[in-house]
Amino acid sequence: MDKNSKPAVINAESYERIILHSCRHANAGIPEDEWKMVYGLLSGYSDDKFLFVKNVHPIAVGSATEVSVGEQEFLKTQEIFDKLDSEGKGHHIVGSYNSQPGLGLFMSTVSLINLLGFQAKFNDAVTILFDPTLLGKKIEKKTDDKTITMLDTGIKIFRLSDVTMTTESDDYNSNYHRVNYTVDGLNKFFFAKVLVKLSELTKER
Repeated sequence: MDKNSKPAVINAESYERIILHSCRHANAGIPEDEWKMVYGLLSGYSDDKFLFVKNVHPIAVGSATEVSVGEQEFLKTQEIFDKLDSEGKGHHIVGSYNSQPGLGLFMSTVSLINLLGFQAKFNDAVTILFDPTLLGKKIEKKTDDKTITMLDTGIKIFRLSDVTMTTESDDYNSNYHRVNYTVDGLNKFFFAKVLVKLSELTKER
């Protein structure tokens, strides 16, 4: 298998943390012009067939269009590295996630450069993008003999196609591809639990 095509497996707990971190700063109880992006790290490991995302680590809250990472966020990141080392489970940072509330799911130049920082050290690294406005929307997938209706997870996962490509290349902004993924433990009970927590968030304001 081409390492760049290696699919990801996310546990349901990590997926829930991404949802709640994002929706705490962009939900129906907050005016859209006050929505904010969030950013965090992914930890886990990979084997010959899959990348496993086992935990997420919230790092920063930004503005409606960007998230800046400064000294405080770098210190928080170092604490996460140290904690993973001390736990001795063989888990390490495998990429990052960020929300793009109401903007759709696409890789910006900044996102590509950020991903390069991870993937240059660990080729299986990924970026998870999440748009809370897409969460739970019905989508249809057609197979050879039927159409399946599913609920949108609100996320897409990306990986750089060529880590050696320079940022000056004319093709740099298209130097990525989608990564197939599954959410381990995703079921109707999961969505019911998350919906309750999301409703609580909208009441906090």
